[in-house]
Amino acid sequence: MGLSDLLQWNISLFILILSRWAGMIMLAPVFGARGVPALVRLGLAASITVIVYPLISAAKPSIPIELLPYIAVVIKEVLVGLVIGFLIYTLTAILQGAGQLIDFQMGFTMGAAIDPVYGVQSPMMGNFQVILATMLLLATNSHHFLIAAMLKSYAYIPINPSNLPSNYLYYAQLVSNVFTLSIQLAMPIFGALLVSDIGVGLLARTVPQLNIFSIVFPVKIIFGFIILFLAIPFFGESVTHLFNTNMSWILKLYQGWKQ
Repeated sequence: MGLSDLLQWNISLFILILSRWAGMIMLAPVFGARGVPALVRLGLAASITVIVYPLISAAKPSIPIELLPYIAVVIKEVLVGLVIGFLIYTLTAILQGAGQLIDFQMGFTMGAAIDPVYGVQSPMMGNFQVILATMLLLATNSHHFLIAAMLKSYAYIPINPSNLPSNYLYYAQLVSNVFTLSIQLAMPIFGALLVSDIGVGLLARTVPQLNIFSIVFPVKIIFGFIILFLAIPFFGESVTHLFNTNMSWILKLYQGWKQ
């Protein structure tokens, strides 16, 4: 291999590695936040690519020489990164789903705010839980595990994978699991407020002269905040469970893609 061919091979490999990391950073929480400038995200992807390049180049992956096949491989690498980033994003989706249920029960449905992480409209309690979970993940260096999980993808899905993910039932189960975990996370507050609604209904039925509905909404909000405050000490364990579950989903994706 001549010097020009060697240089072309290294540049081509660098672009392929960068494509996968850029796809992941585009969707993953923390890395893909709206407040992070695109140039910073691209610089982060390029910096990580420089670090992991020697590890991946040692495997001598096969890279097509022709232009059109090479473009197809770049698109496949971006797809791999997007799929992994989407799996990591499900952690945020679970927290936002739980916040939506809590907002509905507390009466905050009409007060949805702009999510500072992704710049879209989302429930206020979902915002609170996402920001709190993000701070916990950063404080415990859990984002390092996300980078390690992404690096592990090359052991199961090498550069220029020969196949695309075909187990579509996995993604249907993933959506089902996201809804299930959202309901489980919101159930303590949602259930307590539901019981209070039943009590208010019984009280209004027993004493119809009492205009209970004029004071029920502020009382529900205060009661919901009290329960939320009492549940905060257990929030760290919930985020840990969600993070471990998310990592297991990523591993199942790798194993299914390799088959």
